[in-house]
Amino acid sequence: MTHEVEAVPEAGRRAFDDAETLLLDSKIAYFLLSRTVTLRSSERHQLKQDQFAVKTQETLDWAAEHQNALLYWTVGIVLLIAIAAGGFYYQQHREQTASVLLSAGLEQYQAPIRPANMPAVPGEPSFTSASDRAKAASTKFIEVSQKYNHTDAGTLSKYFLGLASQDMNDNAKAEEYFKDVAESGNKDTAALAKEALAGLYRDEGRQRDAIKLYQELIDKPTNTVPKAVAQLDLANLYQTSNNPAEAKKIYADVVKDKSNSDQIIGMANTRLAELK
Repeated sequence: MTHEVEAVPEAGRRAFDDAETLLLDSKIAYFLLSRTVTLRSSERHQLKQDQFAVKTQETLDWAAEHQNALLYWTVGIVLLIAIAAGGFYYQQHREQTASVLLSAGLEQYQAPIRPANMPAVPGEPSFTSASDRAKAASTKFIEVSQKYNHTDAGTLSKYFLGLASQDMNDNAKAEEYFKDVAESGNKDTAALAKEALAGLYRDEGRQRDAIKLYQELIDKPTNTVPKAVAQLDLANLYQTSNNPAEAKKIYADVVKDKSNSDQIIGMANTRLAELK
């Protein structure tokens, strides 16, 4: 299979041009250093009258003896900067491309479900079942996850692949995707996957596994799954599994925490009222 090589964006090329300029500047600096090393004999004699000057001269002599090594080090550092800059802009280009492709998949995944006997509106994507919609969106998600695996969009695409797998009643595949994302380096995306995985375990009756994940999310909240959200999830699990005492305790904790939004506190109060 052949792979097309993506062009490095203009910003990346500018980075290499800047590095080349920096390399030229280093050569100028080296030239000035060489001129400094070749002091006239009278200047050398004057410098030797002062102990500090002697140390300075020794340093210059060392520089003269190691001038090639100094130049190699300078060139090496400049090249590393160039490679790092080019790599950064190349990665940014990949992120942007992956995000565009992921957006196309999400557009399909969020398309409306219409009755089977209702014709589709031309130009507006729609599906007759959640399963068909998930299958269509998965094509894009898989492409992003495979071609742009080491990007944030690539990781997020696997999360949506997990949700789509659930819509297609393939919980085993969904669990695989969620676990993969849960172990990723992006803690916000990982938290989304853990919450989804906990919900999957809950639906399958694996309460202990679900409780463990919810507790992890409570102990280490993120931007995507704040502490209060994980608390409400866990309390609801207890509420629907005949453990009202634990549910009440958690709901009460949410209400007491004044840092929570009015909406979150209102939800907790409503559920507390249901348990009375």
